Amino acid sequence: MYKVVIVDDEPGALAVLTKMINDYFNFEVIGKFSCAENLVDEIALLRPDVLFLDIHLGTKSGVDIAKKLYKNRCSTQIVFVSAYDQYALKAFEYNIIDYILKPVSPDRLQKCIEKIEKTFSSRGTEQPLPENNTPQKEHQLIRFNTQSGFLLVNPKDIVFLEADHVYTKIVMEKESDHYVAQNIGKILSTINSNDFLRISRSHVINTSFLREVNRTQKKCIMFNGNKEVGLNISKSGMKILDEYFG
Repeated sequence: MYKVVIVDDEPGALAVLTKMINDYFNFEVIGKFSCAENLVDEIALLRPDVLFLDIHLGTKSGVDIAKKLYKNRCSTQIVFVSAYDQYALKAFEYNIIDYILKPVSPDRLQKCIEKIEKTFSSRGTEQPLPENNTPQKEHQLIRFNTQSGFLLVNPKDIVFLEADHVYTKIVMEKESDHYVAQNIGKILSTINSNDFLRISRSHVINTSFLREVNRTQKKCIMFNGNKEVGLNISKSGMKILDEYFG
């Protein structure tokens, strides 16, 4: 899961770009700012993988912010977003990935997302892992905090995950469903297994329980030995399934 921070002094543009980026399964907006005040310190605290940065931030300049981050040897990759193209040459001096002109179109953002993924992939890390997170050993139990304490779950027993507002429903093979107060993206990163695929904004599946994919209906059938459940697949989710199963 790539962690993203967006900075734009236009509330409308900030809201639109946030929604567009959150529509990508492996990208999560963890911070939004409308001004440059204390921004360098906030970036150091949040440590995002990618910063979408407006050029004009009131009396401040996004280029100056990028310069400070560059001098601080900040590893966050920067994407400039601006209504003007005259700053592009100067901006590329400070370790930026891309320069997008407003208004941001879905096609242009898609190209930017692909460039980000290729940049991280070339470093040998297809998706950054959360801090202190290591790949799970086979059959290792994962802890999830609950209101009354915590529960331990073996990832191999999870059939699928379903986003439910601020909660995530964990559908188990033999146990009752569990609800935990964590978003589905964070849980996917915690599981950190190639067998789990995000097929839509709302669902992550364990491919061990996948029985059928219906392209016409854009659904997949999950089977846990007792019952079948149909889940919707997005366009990006279908691509992920095609790549996984070759």
